[in-house]
Amino acid sequence: MEVSTTDHPALALLPDVPTREQIEQFGHAVLAAETRHGVVDIGTMHQHAGKLYGRSVVIPASTFLIGLPHKAAHMNVCVGDITVWTEAGRQRLTGAHIIASPAGDMRVGFAHSETTWLSVHVNDTGTTDTTLIEDALIEHSERLMTRRVAQGALQ
Repeated sequence: MEVSTTDHPALALLPDVPTREQIEQFGHAVLAAETRHGVVDIGTMHQHAGKLYGRSVVIPASTFLIGLPHKAAHMNVCVGDITVWTEAGRQRLTGAHIIASPAGDMRVGFAHSETTWLSVHVNDTGTTDTTLIEDALIEHSERLMTRRVAQGALQ
């Protein structure tokens, strides 16, 4: 996993090793900015393969993304150029990476260039209903960007 730094104003917005509280506060600041400037609807694609469920997004360059904690460990596949902050620290990921995420992990990402992020989960719900799967897998699923965009309101 390549970890590097570069001069970009976004990199100074969070400390190198943020606390959960700082990550959540940053998320609220991003939501407030969306209220003033609108939501960047990056769209979410859903894939189903037996008991596996994948959620993928293509994050435009110069975009922040706040991830919600997931209820179970899962895998992520990242392709692009993104700086990611978690309570474990800040990492710049360039190229392709496979990342294990523990349950409850919350992250902030800043895409330096267009970046694809795929999360792969075990889907024990027995359904392909995205709303039911999201509710089963993601804490605070009502705060998902797809739901906020669909409702036409920011929560």
